[in-house]
Amino acid sequence: MSTTVTAAGDTYIPLLEAELLRWVGSGDSLLELACLDALFPPGKLLRPVLCMESAKAVGGTADQVLSFAAGIECLHVASLVHDDIIDQDPVRRGRASTAEQYGLAEALVAGDGLSMAGIAALLSTGPAERVLHAARVTVDALRHMCQGLMRETEIRGDLTCGVPTVLNVMQAKTAALTGAACQAGAILAGATPTQHQALHQYGEQLGMAFQIRDDLLPYTAEDQITGKTATSDVANLQPTLPVLLAYEVADKTDRDRLTTVFRGDTDPVTAHRDVLTVLTGTGALNEAAQMASSCAEQARAALTGLPDSAHLAELAASAADRRH
Repeated sequence: MSTTVTAAGDTYIPLLEAELLRWVGSGDSLLELACLDALFPPGKLLRPVLCMESAKAVGGTADQVLSFAAGIECLHVASLVHDDIIDQDPVRRGRASTAEQYGLAEALVAGDGLSMAGIAALLSTGPAERVLHAARVTVDALRHMCQGLMRETEIRGDLTCGVPTVLNVMQAKTAALTGAACQAGAILAGATPTQHQALHQYGEQLGMAFQIRDDLLPYTAEDQITGKTATSDVANLQPTLPVLLAYEVADKTDRDRLTTVFRGDTDPVTAHRDVLTVLTGTGALNEAAQMASSCAEQARAALTGLPDSAHLAELAASAADRRH
């Protein structure tokens, strides 16, 4: 999905890329090469940019959180490397995934290497009390991410798991770390508890909006836009939000069609076509899009009461951007 925060956020990208190289290395070993392959070319660096913008929104500076923000990106990309192994996805960001490029064992080690680099970066600079607080927030989010990933494997093929279950998975798997990135940036900048909690809420709701839109992309965008194959979710029998919304309101014919797909009895291309037909006919795509918009509006509302600044405006703009 597109994760552009704002045009102004792009000014952070060269700084973040240089910082990532500082912590991961320049490619002098196989481990470094595999880690760099996963990191570069980067996405839009959503979480580290939000971390830096959140710090500035409460009166801090980008330099205060640069290393921490780079650490968050290392940890996030590590989770993507392992996620691709779990899903057996050969493509990430429009390129061969790390496992496809280097091999399964090498990708596992690269994910671990990125995690270690990320932890080192998190703990590298800043007042000890603030760093410890921000690190605890981030690690707690990563624990939730692991719980979400495990729960996601448990519900494969299960169309009866329900919309609340998949929303909980999305909150744990995606929104928790987005919220932590915003909260940690604010903590490192010396925000009050009210301020950093508000930015945490902002980040979580924005993360939910992003993930819902990400779940819609296989049915609304081309592969070159999503950066992965459109059939990935159905091939992995993964019931995403739009699928469960459709299942709730579908008639017997459409429910049977979805059930056949999620038993794994259909080839991925046909399965994707059949699911798209049901999602379109039931209005599930529109309903999911409306839920994403609602989350974005809740993200904007969470910023009410924070000091007015250009950086606050950047955060509000990213919540309002319907292109995400």
